[in-house]
Amino acid sequence: MKTRNNTLVIDKINSTSENKKIFDWRIIFPGDSSVVISDKLMKIRLREPEKIENLDISQALKESVLKAKPDSVLVSGGIDSSVLAAIAIKEFKDVKLISAGTKDCEDSVYAEALSNELKTPLNNVVITEENLYHAIRELKALSLDTYSIVMGITEFLAIEKAKGMKCSKVVSGVGSDELFFGFNKHKTLKKEELVAFRESRLFYMNALDLWRLNSISSKFNIKIAFPYLNDKVIEAVLSKDVTEIAKDYDKIPVRSIGKSLGLSGKITERKKKAMQYGSGTVKLLRDLSRKNKYENVGEFIKEI
Repeated sequence: MKTRNNTLVIDKINSTSENKKIFDWRIIFPGDSSVVISDKLMKIRLREPEKIENLDISQALKESVLKAKPDSVLVSGGIDSSVLAAIAIKEFKDVKLISAGTKDCEDSVYAEALSNELKTPLNNVVITEENLYHAIRELKALSLDTYSIVMGITEFLAIEKAKGMKCSKVVSGVGSDELFFGFNKHKTLKKEELVAFRESRLFYMNALDLWRLNSISSKFNIKIAFPYLNDKVIEAVLSKDVTEIAKDYDKIPVRSIGKSLGLSGKITERKKKAMQYGSGTVKLLRDLSRKNKYENVGEFIKEI
């Protein structure tokens, strides 16, 4: 990803897992900067960022999916993954739709509706007590922290399903919420705070969501792509006025793309529900924690 200013950022983040410290400091250089390292000195030459015009987000997203050449899409029935699925199925043959969730959870209902609209079978993993334990153990073996394990259960089981179907290139809708202000937190910010918050969220994704998803996909030797985080897509979004992107805090640009692709109002107007809740994962974790007399989900996961 490219930064949009000429500022060098040095950030102390103290990122740790349950088993080891991952890193202590991180340095991010602005796009188009040059770095020269000698024996005792590091010199950084900053270049002024190029002025970007009003770019087409829809076209950039399509090109990003084409570049990924996916054979499968991780879907939840939410607008972000649904748009990627619609593009992929239109452009490539035999694209698989893969989802995971507890029986009759909201995500599975909407993913099935998407499958029907795109006339492509849904390959759904029903999350049960048995495979939830399996996923948690495998995620702990990847040295992920408790938060990443909770977030990763659905993703792990879906990617494992992709591997079992001999898929090798999957795409994920991760990154859309960061770009298009899809979090509840955005609604509490002033307009002038949105840009800085977006930059912060995108910056930390490498250590959080992308670290988790790349760790899981690497385990199965599967390539995973994030079309919303493609440089051209980011440039297209950043070429728009922030108030246009943040309108109603409801990812209007993505919903508009979904409508242009022929998706029904059931999909394009579905309100956001975080993956861990829409998939039923958190409810199942809480039920099992209580059943096994643990104080909280964290303690339950720790003892598995």
